[in-house]
Amino acid sequence: MKRTTTLVVVALLVAVVAIVGCQRRDRDQQAIESLLAGSGYTNDPNAQSYGQNDTTPESGGDGTFGAESYEEIPFVRFRRYIPPQGFSRTLNIQIPAFPGGPDTTALVTITWDVIGELRTMFDTTSNPIPVWRKPFHDVSVRKVYLEKYSGRWHIVKVSPLVVATQNAAYELQVTSLHAVGRVSGEDFDLTTSDTMLTKEQLPCFVPNDTVDVTITVTSSDDSCWAFLYHGRPARPRVWRSPYWRAGTWTFERTWVIGDEAEYDRPHVRPSIHDAIGWGTLWADSSKPYVSAAWGVPYIVKYPSEEIPADE
Repeated sequence: MKRTTTLVVVALLVAVVAIVGCQRRDRDQQAIESLLAGSGYTNDPNAQSYGQNDTTPESGGDGTFGAESYEEIPFVRFRRYIPPQGFSRTLNIQIPAFPGGPDTTALVTITWDVIGELRTMFDTTSNPIPVWRKPFHDVSVRKVYLEKYSGRWHIVKVSPLVVATQNAAYELQVTSLHAVGRVSGEDFDLTTSDTMLTKEQLPCFVPNDTVDVTITVTSSDDSCWAFLYHGRPARPRVWRSPYWRAGTWTFERTWVIGDEAEYDRPHVRPSIHDAIGWGTLWADSSKPYVSAAWGVPYIVKYPSEEIPADE
């Protein structure tokens, strides 16, 4: 009888520990989800708006990068129309971040499925101009490493946001990103998306900076064009500007931080570097939609200011 009682007590203790552990894990997951949903470093709000802007001008030359020596974009207007039901967000939260690690670490994979319709206007010879429509399904993925201390979860590292078309008709990838701040002296170089960056490793510019940015892409198709999105999570959201073509697969642009207007600082803002297939933009609906992009948050602050907090 005594042995039976002991076994019952042990079983109850194990059950209580398991329940407490599950409750703590649930609280941790809820806290992580809340943090990531509102943080500028993970940029969830702009995952929903990267394609909504349709204000591409007829040419890309509005800066001082030396646009006269580069090829400017032919006329095109386009918009990724994404209905409310076109977004699906999933989080895969691992606690601990790695097997055998402490339960004060977490690795989160954020995945957005984006389903919509690309609408383009590129033919100026007819009146009205035809609008060509192409369905698309893009998937964006970002990883986040977090640690828990002082009773709260904190973002420690983030990976670049990688956007790719599902079941693309041909290969299209962004392969490098290089940004140099003329005023700040910031020199940011990214040659792989398979990496995680601390806040100190993210590009950091001063409010009056002018940034020379270059991206390279690779593709099994003939050609493509690239676009820069930058701005802030709150209104006005994201500006879109076409790059200049410096080579078949190399694009460059001047990025003026001051043109984003004066906002609270220090501040974390999103940038997306978006490559779109030539036939996707300048062909009728018989040609497929293909796109690829990298997204990297950047910090705007003076050297004397602190790096922005997680939120």
